[in-house]
Amino acid sequence: MWRYSSEPVHLFILDCRSLVPMVLWFAHMREWVFILAVVSTLIFGVMAWLGLTLPVAYRMVRVLCVGSRRPRLPTWKKRKFA
Repeated sequence: MWRYSSEPVHLFILDCRSLVPMVLWFAHMREWVFILAVVSTLIFGVMAWLGLTLPVAYRMVRVLCVGSRRPRLPTWKKRKFA
């Protein structure tokens, strides 16, 4: 009974967390909100299909933009390069 309780819920092939923008469209039904909800649902659906969560995707984009340099770390926690 509890075997699959930690897995995400799917509606057909989409992860249900990717459908949150559609809930926003139900609250404010305008054409531009619908287009934004569909586009963001597609983006979140592709991310879920790739196995990425939102925090992981954010970290990947941050590393691509900034690099692996972490300037706010104290000197004793900085990585030592040989």
